[in-house]
Amino acid sequence: MNVHCRALTCALLLLSPASVVWAADQNYSEQRELFKQAHKALGQGKLDEFRRVRLKLGADYPIAHYLDYLDLNRTFSASPPSKALVGQLNAFERTTKDEDLTRKLTRQLQKRAATEKNWPLFDGLSQSGFAASMPCSTLQSQASAGKLKSLNEAAIELWVQPKKHPKACAALLDKLEAAKTPPIKAIWQRIYEAIDASKPEYAESVLHYLSKQDKQPVKNWIAARKNPQKYLKSGALDQDTSFNRRAFVDLVLLWSKEDTVAAMEHWLAHHERYRFYNDRYYDTHRLLAMRAAYRRLPEAYEMLNSLEARADDLELKEWRIRAALYEQDWVNLLRSLKRLPIEEQKEDHWAYWEARALEESGHTQLAQELFTTLSELPTYHGFLAADKVGADYAIQDLPIEADAQMLSALEQEPGLLRAREYYLVDVPWEGRREWNAQFVDAEPDKLAALAVLANRWQLYDRAIFAAGRADKKKALSTRFPVVYRDEVDVAAAKNRIPPAWVFGVMRRESAYIRDVKSSAGAVGLMQLMPNTAKYVAGLQGEKNWKGDLTDVQTNIGFGTFYLRHVMDKFEDHQVLATASYNAGPKRVGIWLPPEAMPADVWIDAIPYTETRRYVRAVMAYTAIYEWHLTKQPARLSSKLKTVPAAQGT
Repeated sequence: MNVHCRALTCALLLLSPASVVWAADQNYSEQRELFKQAHKALGQGKLDEFRRVRLKLGADYPIAHYLDYLDLNRTFSASPPSKALVGQLNAFERTTKDEDLTRKLTRQLQKRAATEKNWPLFDGLSQSGFAASMPCSTLQSQASAGKLKSLNEAAIELWVQPKKHPKACAALLDKLEAAKTPPIKAIWQRIYEAIDASKPEYAESVLHYLSKQDKQPVKNWIAARKNPQKYLKSGALDQDTSFNRRAFVDLVLLWSKEDTVAAMEHWLAHHERYRFYNDRYYDTHRLLAMRAAYRRLPEAYEMLNSLEARADDLELKEWRIRAALYEQDWVNLLRSLKRLPIEEQKEDHWAYWEARALEESGHTQLAQELFTTLSELPTYHGFLAADKVGADYAIQDLPIEADAQMLSALEQEPGLLRAREYYLVDVPWEGRREWNAQFVDAEPDKLAALAVLANRWQLYDRAIFAAGRADKKKALSTRFPVVYRDEVDVAAAKNRIPPAWVFGVMRRESAYIRDVKSSAGAVGLMQLMPNTAKYVAGLQGEKNWKGDLTDVQTNIGFGTFYLRHVMDKFEDHQVLATASYNAGPKRVGIWLPPEAMPADVWIDAIPYTETRRYVRAVMAYTAIYEWHLTKQPARLSSKLKTVPAAQGT
């Protein structure tokens, strides 16, 4: 394949950073400024200025090739896909050896080729080890070449799936289906997949292929979904057929959304008439029982207990404990704890509840012995146990000792030098990519050295992750750095909340990754949703706020304001406010118990795993940051006020 590219671009690509030796102490201040200028010019579309500065920068700056990546990214987006662009891609891969960036560029060009229906180019790119799997586009390419006249095996695999395919793919599948009636096995597979996914429309669309006799049960199932309990009680599904088994499960689960207890009773009374595969029986029974647990129904424990948990189903075994805990049924809590694997029973959260159950059952001495042992741990449950026996918190800072030779070697590691430069030119997401590549298969001594080096270079978020991976739990200065102290102090004072709580929330939310964005869309240090930020801005009198949530001062200011807001909503109840910051005040209001409940019980029975872990972590982190800031952490138990009953109960 011939390579064609602009002279300047080719010249830049042929400057190979792989041949340059970098030093950790080299002063790159001038190159950083040139990088920033070029980066800004490219972002503004000033291509002549970009190329001029890029050429001046040269190739001896560790991340100079990132500008070439951005330039190619822009070119691939703006230009029709061609062999010439493939040539530029190949040149980039050869000269930079950056597999991650090459992968991104390859997939971008591959998608462009599919969008432009340049199927020969698409097929060529799809052979690359950097290419993405694009089954819909692959089928379109085959059809375009006349190699696909009807539904083949790969097309059937897509056709039976009960999901919305991309428009072009859906049109092709429809065309192939029209060309030749799908095999009857595929038709029934699509119907079964639709039942299992509770998406009747995908079964309804193929009813015309069935005989009147075969069609009627499917139509009945679709109609029955409006009133599942009535149809289930009618006996229409009593015959043990492959279709009836699936329909029975779907309708029972649908019924359970409205009345979990009645659906479970019907399941228990009738499931034995069907020859279920073990997995389908187990998964159905389990889902019904877990739904009762999530909804905190009084019957949840018995439902969970009615199923013999598989050896590897730790989640169900744990939810038995939580169901008993929520009811403060200490006898069944102890029984369920003993059904956990031995190693799990030793985990601090379960050991704490064993001690609490013993305490509530009158076995005070045994409880005190367990609490005393647990109090030696610098964890949420360790702190609660310390409160029970009046012990000091086991908070001590043990600095990480890294191997000097390994540390010296890492300081010269090209990938780490690139990572540092990415941070210094405000492209931290690429810095994290480079740094994290060092974690792969790293031994504990290397992880420890990575944590020390990241701390030395003030890459605090990488230091936190490396220390965690190295299991350096007592390296508190590394794992819990005091970052953005001035901004936190100002915002905390303004909103009348403890700075340590702000640090605790920030450390849990982002681990000090300023630009982080969650899959749900939360942004920045305190992980604010854009709508929440607009709501906060509105409360502060800014009706049309369009600011930047990656800005440190803005994010901390808004997040701290919102903490005060939920504190006021829940009458200064820090536990409920913390839970609200994660799950929202509306959901926390739903989680309030019918009767007042001890806060430690309420926290460990929160239905959402993320929120349950979040509250425990923030409360523990707050104590650690109090120690950092004042050397005198407040007792955790003083913040765990009784959780009030839901209003109207």
